[in-house]
Amino acid sequence: MATIRLTPSTHYLSSTNYLSVSDASNMYDNTDNETYATVTNSQTGTTSYYIYLRGFNFSSLPAGVIINSFTVKLKARESGISTNSSYAPKLCHGTSQITSTCSEISSTASVHTFTGVSADWEDIVGYGSDFGIRINCRRSNRNTTGHMYIYGAEILVDYTVPVYHNITITNDTSVNVVASSTNTIEGSNVTISTDTLNGITVKDNNVDVTSQFVQGISDSVSKAPESQTNSGLQSGSNYAAYAVGKTAEDPYSSTNNMYASQSSTGHVDYAFDFSSIPSGASILSVQVKVNGHRENSTIDSTHVANIQLMSGSVNKGSDQDFTSTSNSTITISDVGTWTRNELQDAKLRFTVGYYGGLVCGITWSVTYEIDGYMYTITNVTEDHTIVVSTATQALPIRVKMNNVWVTASKLFVKQNNVWVQYLMIKVKDNGSWN
Repeated sequence: MATIRLTPSTHYLSSTNYLSVSDASNMYDNTDNETYATVTNSQTGTTSYYIYLRGFNFSSLPAGVIINSFTVKLKARESGISTNSSYAPKLCHGTSQITSTCSEISSTASVHTFTGVSADWEDIVGYGSDFGIRINCRRSNRNTTGHMYIYGAEILVDYTVPVYHNITITNDTSVNVVASSTNTIEGSNVTISTDTLNGITVKDNNVDVTSQFVQGISDSVSKAPESQTNSGLQSGSNYAAYAVGKTAEDPYSSTNNMYASQSSTGHVDYAFDFSSIPSGASILSVQVKVNGHRENSTIDSTHVANIQLMSGSVNKGSDQDFTSTSNSTITISDVGTWTRNELQDAKLRFTVGYYGGLVCGITWSVTYEIDGYMYTITNVTEDHTIVVSTATQALPIRVKMNNVWVTASKLFVKQNNVWVQYLMIKVKDNGSWN
């Protein structure tokens, strides 16, 4: 594991008429010394104005890393600023707040850590230069000039650089062998499958694992939506879908949803990719969870917030309505029967009308079974070479004894009037001597 320190590079003032900043460059990353920027509020009243610290250097993170945790910190002090707790620093996307908790800034310089952050790391990175820390600069009274002294801000990111291992397969062209992953992260599992074990030998790094293959193995896969399309909804950011890539287990976020406008009636289709399920697999069960709520307590043909599972244009199972205006998760198990091909066109349709509702995450879980044979490499710690070869089979020698054909276990020949066991046997098979 490793830790990287990300710092802001710019700021935004909610009012340039009354807020001014001196030594602006000092406010970004000087959290461990006595340099700081001064933000002055010269407003004659006590109206709230804000400074936003933005432009965190997310690109400094190495590509492909696994994020374990992140912590946002701010060091500041104030003079003549309102210290009411409702004006404590906030995290924001643009000027919209991200749910979080932070202690209020006092007259003593101290480090403040944001807790209870509702946005996950992918969301924050997706906000890009719009992500920032909002600091309130409201004067405590009309007769005092307010000063906010900002020493710096940072995001400490704990991450792991994944180690990948290659799974290489060498096989006879007559045998179909598939690995669930050929480039897999260390510690994960890889499944090797084949449609037959008849007359073949399978070796994993020169170890014979043929006997470890099991027939008819069940497996499962869970998917979040990969794409979405809208139909009949009004244009604009409030009416588009944002739940792509989000599961029902993700924390609720106001930026991770789809709204319907008051005068629109339409739907959004969320599409799913199940190409990882092997061709020919038998689908044992399908379950879908949808996290969200309806925006209006009225439930009728006009105020719609309806969920329907589909394969292409064909409905699968019964539809369901969001019935609560509080965020909750609907679990749909009445989904009808599915084939592997039908899953290729799997989608969830969310139909809305007159402030119908909101979706913030979907999980589509499929359990399936493969009729062939499977072998699992658990906790991969090295490269693996899988070699599949046609097994050498000795053809039986049959002799007729007392008019009955029996299999001979040994064959003797007479050499120089002495009977000796014959060790090499050749028979003609399909026109060739073997």
